[in-house]
Amino acid sequence: MGYDVEITRNPLFSRKPGPKITLDEWFDMIRRDSELKFFISADAADYGVDTALWTAHPNGEESDSALWCFDGRIVAKYPDEPLIRKMVMLAARLDADVVGDNGEYYELDEGGALVSGEIETLPASKEQQSLIRLGSILYGGGSAKCDVFLTRIQEASYDSTTRLVPTAFAMKLNYYSWYLGFITAINENRTKDGASLIQFGNAAERRARDIDFLIAYSEKHPDQTFYHAVCALVHYYKDNPAS
Repeated sequence: MGYDVEITRNPLFSRKPGPKITLDEWFDMIRRDSELKFFISADAADYGVDTALWTAHPNGEESDSALWCFDGRIVAKYPDEPLIRKMVMLAARLDADVVGDNGEYYELDEGGALVSGEIETLPASKEQQSLIRLGSILYGGGSAKCDVFLTRIQEASYDSTTRLVPTAFAMKLNYYSWYLGFITAINENRTKDGASLIQFGNAAERRARDIDFLIAYSEKHPDQTFYHAVCALVHYYKDNPAS
């Protein structure tokens, strides 16, 4: 599959969520940018034209300068630093972000140097910062710290007949329901822009595997919120679609 870097407005990975990048937007970008030119492949008659070459790439190799529009994203395979820098510049004009396959983002610092970091540390947009200041960005189980989640799933209580009933399983289901609600919200958004939906196979088997993942993540990152654990699980399935 290789390593891809993409220009995207996907709400999961971008500070600038919005509609998919259309071919019309991409073609307009190519026409307006003197450093981009359309690439007509031998298969264009069957698959159309969606690829551009960055003609100002330092080494001048076509294979190192190709960008194509796919599923609402502008994608490059194994891009080197000069091409990623160009992608960041294009992303600014498309009001989008540049994100890699491994959950990292790319941008330019004040001096124009390329910098990257984990997607979880991506600086929030001004709108998101306002929400954070108001305490309005997370609700329910997702706002709890991972160490709180771990504590709650180990608690026990008594039922009406005074039998000791471990509530660990119930609390796991409670938090897992928050995760399912998160996935439902993602799918609701995807139905609006035509993206593929996140699907579940064997619900019981996957639930157990997912909960184990959330617990393992929380043990490694007790100070992060449960929301971050959920995002890590979504990233896992993005990177391992056959799981």
